[in-house]
Amino acid sequence: MSKRTDPCRKRPNEILADLLEGHRVAALDGPDQARKYLERVIDGNRSLPNASKFFVYDLLAEACARSGAHERRDEAVALARRYLPFAQEDAERECKAYLPEIRCFERGIAAAVDGGDFEQALVLCEEAVALGLGRAYEAKAQSIGRMV
Repeated sequence: MSKRTDPCRKRPNEILADLLEGHRVAALDGPDQARKYLERVIDGNRSLPNASKFFVYDLLAEACARSGAHERRDEAVALARRYLPFAQEDAERECKAYLPEIRCFERGIAAAVDGGDFEQALVLCEEAVALGLGRAYEAKAQSIGRMV
């Protein structure tokens, strides 16, 4: 009888590093390939750590926006926001380093403004400001506030 091999167990930070590198490589071939890669990650990893899900959905929001998949972009924005607290808690160092690159707020704000949902756009601006993402979001909030 042959011995059954145990599945490879990676720590969450190793999973995240692999995920980000895989995305980087896929994105070299364009947003459609990046999106396909991220969708495969989501479909193939039922036990993906919640902290990693934030990064996946944030990257997916960007890839979908660039490839014109607007409905999926909106879902990805909502899911990235849902999983952000897990990333802040379970992958604190990685999350802090990633914050300047965060995409879900920018993509969500643009979608909300395009759809005429200025209240939602303001909520997203406020969340981004609360995270310390800078004056750009404060300026966006003021600009959107004038539209309301």
